[in-house]
Amino acid sequence: MTDAADHPAAGLSLVEMLVVLVVLALAAGFGGPALRTLIPRQRLDAAAEALAHELSLLRAEAVRTGHRTSLVFDPENGRFLSSRRTARPMNLTPLAASVETPPESRSAPGEIRFLPGGGATGGRIVLVGTAGERVLTVSRVTGAVRRGEAMP
Repeated sequence: MTDAADHPAAGLSLVEMLVVLVVLALAAGFGGPALRTLIPRQRLDAAAEALAHELSLLRAEAVRTGHRTSLVFDPENGRFLSSRRTARPMNLTPLAASVETPPESRSAPGEIRFLPGGGATGGRIVLVGTAGERVLTVSRVTGAVRRGEAMP
């Protein structure tokens, strides 16, 4: 037979448990502020990516069907409306957006059109959030979409 004194009791002592809790509290204290900036940045990047994807789909549809397609910004409701039949309105709240189009494009305010040949009216979409700004630029010649961050 073995003696109970030969086998120490399994588990944590009160001191060990307090040390673990202090370490967890410190980790949460330092990690919290980092998460507050990470989530808005991800939201801004996701909105820019979704808009870039929709613009690419609109260009492809214009080339495929031979008909003009367009993306229009509705500033009153803070959303983008696509001419694709299956596309849903893209709400951007709490982000702010603006669409700049060249005067020679003859498009409506806040509208970027894609032409059957692959070109576009061109334009620039600026998304603004607490984590900064993202800019999408649509080429007039190729209709290609370029993503980037706005410089301060």
